[in-house]
Amino acid sequence: MFARFYAWWLQAVDRYTKAPPDGRDAGNTTEQVIWIAFLAALALTVIGIFGPKILDAARSVVFK
Repeated sequence: MFARFYAWWLQAVDRYTKAPPDGRDAGNTTEQVIWIAFLAALALTVIGIFGPKILDAARSVVFK
């Protein structure tokens, strides 16, 4: 019984400690982080430029 558990444990440890294949992380994470940072900066810029105008327009809306 213990031998089976030990064999299963060794397989699990082997599976989780192996290095990922080379093609698995080919810089995609870095590219995604750069795009997210760029889009966040763009959104903050747009909000900084047009934010007051958007707020004024939202305040002037009247529902009938």
